[in-house]
Parts: sequence; structure tokens; C-alpha cells
Amino acid sequence: MTESARRSRSRSRSPWNADPLSWLATDWLPIACAVYAGVESLVMLLLLGQAGGRPLVQAAAAGLAVGAFLLIHITTRPHRGPLREPVAWLAVALVLGGLALSAAGYAGAVFRIELWFAPASVALLLIALTPFSTTLQLARYGAVSVAFTAFATLVLADRAPLGWPVPVTVFLVVLQIVLATVGCIVFVSVVTRLFETWNERPLGLDGESPDADHRERALAASGSGPALVDRVDADMSARLAAPMRLLHDVLDRGAVTERDSARARELAAALRTGLIAEAEDTWLARLVRGRPIEVDDPGRLAERLSLPQRTALRAMLDALLAQPDSGFVAGRVELKAADRGTVAVALRIISTLPEGRRVTFLAPYYVTLQAAVDDIRWRNGTTLEVDFEVPVTDAPPRAVVQRSPAPPPDRPRAT
Repeated sequence: MTESARRSRSRSRSPWNADPLSWLATDWLPIACAVYAGVESLVMLLLLGQAGGRPLVQAAAAGLAVGAFLLIHITTRPHRGPLREPVAWLAVALVLGGLALSAAGYAGAVFRIELWFAPASVALLLIALTPFSTTLQLARYGAVSVAFTAFATLVLADRAPLGWPVPVTVFLVVLQIVLATVGCIVFVSVVTRLFETWNERPLGLDGESPDADHRERALAASGSGPALVDRVDADMSARLAAPMRLLHDVLDRGAVTERDSARARELAAALRTGLIAEAEDTWLARLVRGRPIEVDDPGRLAERLSLPQRTALRAMLDALLAQPDSGFVAGRVELKAADRGTVAVALRIISTLPEGRRVTFLAPYYVTLQAAVDDIRWRNGTTLEVDFEVPVTDAPPRAVVQRSPAPPPDRPRAT
């Protein structure tokens, strides 16, 4: 995948879409934001005396903001799927309605605009929406919130003495919302791209691998800087060792024989075959290279798996290989095209763990798969069998190496 395509796809994913299991606990984030917003409102209104002449109106405005956080909390509870955008817009409307109500309650009153609690609630709502929103969605929520807040501030500045020039007043109010929007967008972009990059790393790289030599090789294979340069140099030297010996022999003799020509053709064919095979490896084949896992994927269907599906499958394989307690012996992953336009995936795992301990060990990863795939079936026994189907929306992957088309057939000649 090119860098531009990777960035385009990362903009259409939320952290929850990238890895549902890691974000199952984020339904508590809106509760934390609600508590913070509620405490801040109480401090501003009661302790700092910013209730104005209509304290009940300000209390109602704070209640609307807390209601927006509770809405997100309820709709993002586990097993309820991702947060739908209409629900997110309803939460945004509630918190902006609270801001408008608060601004109306301050009309004609004297208060310190820098202690206004409502804009902070808007910024906190964007934070609560972050795990379930894409960068484009956050940009839309943030843009609408900034525009609405700026308009409400201009109206309020016309009706109440705020003690600051109007541009400075608008700047003070919208700054925290702008910072929250930018920060959340950067966070989502970085997290989703890191998940995609993590899926390409060799297995066992993030955990405690019992094979120290393999771990060192994996670190060098996925590293950067000197380690990456050394690896590339070593690979190129190994590939070109036989051709270089042939060239040295020819130069020493000063003549090319028929045997040299035949040997050169063999080396060129072998080198081309190896390069094509590596270029057309899928992310799954690269993932398990050098490990006791066989991949049967002649149609390169692994490339059609989405990021959450890749994350779920990789998490299970990573746990089996990186944890000594897994008792993993060998595995096989088979991918075939199904009749309904989906990809059927069959995972076979041989482990020395007893059946009960094996089920307990793999249960969290089964939950992850269940959240990302369809029709999952789990059969325990001497060999653990996990079968599931993956809904596919992308077009079939194109071959990395484009081969020359076959020559057209000879046209019949008129007699």
C-alpha cells in the first residue's frame, strides 16, 4: 500500500474501528469527561461566583452538557457496536444547546468571560467522541462547534459587558475548542496509522519471545537506521553472491562459454522468481515468515481484510507465539473466496495446553475476532479449529508485479 493510500484510509477510521478490543473500556471516557465538566461547572458557578443573575439557567445549561456525555456513554457500552454519527451529532447539539442557554442566562450580567464553563464542556465532548470518530468526523464536529461558539460569543458580547475587546473575547472562548479539535484529530490519525504499521511487524516482536535469535532478527528486520541498512546490505550480498562469482570467473578467463550463458540464465531466473515472490507476499505471509505457521492464500485474499480484522487475527497469532504459556506447536491459516462475496478464513492451531487452559488463554482473542468477523465457529479438540467469514468491501488486490500480456493470436490470412 502506498503512503498516500495509507493516509487516505487512516482518515476514514476511528481508533475503535482499528482495534475494538483495546477500546472496549472507552465507554468510561464520557463518564470521566462528564464528572470533570460537572465539577468545573460547580466550581465556576458556586465557588468563583460566576452564576450571574440566573443561576438556575446556568445549572440547566450544565445539565444539558452532562446529558450529552451520558448519551455517548450509554450508546457506546460494550456489544453495542461503534457510535453512529447521528448520535454523535445529537450529543454535539446538546452541548451546544447548553452553551447557548448559558450565554442567554448571562445576558446583561457582569461576569468574567475567561471563567465561562460552557466552552470547556464543548471541548471535553470532542475528547469523549475521539475513540469512536474518524479524523473527518472530528473535523466536522469541531468546525461546527467553533463556528457556533464564536457566534454565541459575539451575541453575548453585544448584550453583556465582558471587559475585553470583541476579537480577544472570541479568541479566549474558542481557543480551547480549537485546541481540542486539533489535538483529537492528530491523536486519531497517529493511533490508526500506528495500528496499521503494527500489523506489518513480525510476530513476537512486541512480546517476550522464547527464541532470542529470532527476536533479534525481527528487530533488525523492522528497524530503521543502521540496523535496516545492515539488513539490506546482507540480503543483497546473499542474493548476488552466486552471480558475482560467475562474473569473477568470466573476467578471470576472459571469455564467455556456453556453460556460462546457461548458468547466467539460471541465476537470472532464480533471482527474478525470488524477487517476484517477495514482492507479492501478503501482509500475513510477511507476518509469519520464519515461524511455524503455514499460510495457504494463493489468491492474496489476506490483502482484502480490513484493519480491525487484521488486528484481531494478528493479536491471536501474536499471543500464541509470544507467550511461552500458550503451548503453541504449529499453525495453519487458509483463506478462500466464498460464494457470498466474502473471504472464508480457517485457522488451525496445535497446542500442548490442556483443553480448559487453552480455551481460557484464547478467550479474549476470540472476543476480538467475534467483534470484527461474521459466522465465527470454534471447535476444540486435539487441534483447535477457528473458522469465520470476513465481509469484503474493497476491490480484489492487484498483483504487485505486472506481467507482460500474452501475444495476440495470429489472424487468419485470406486465401
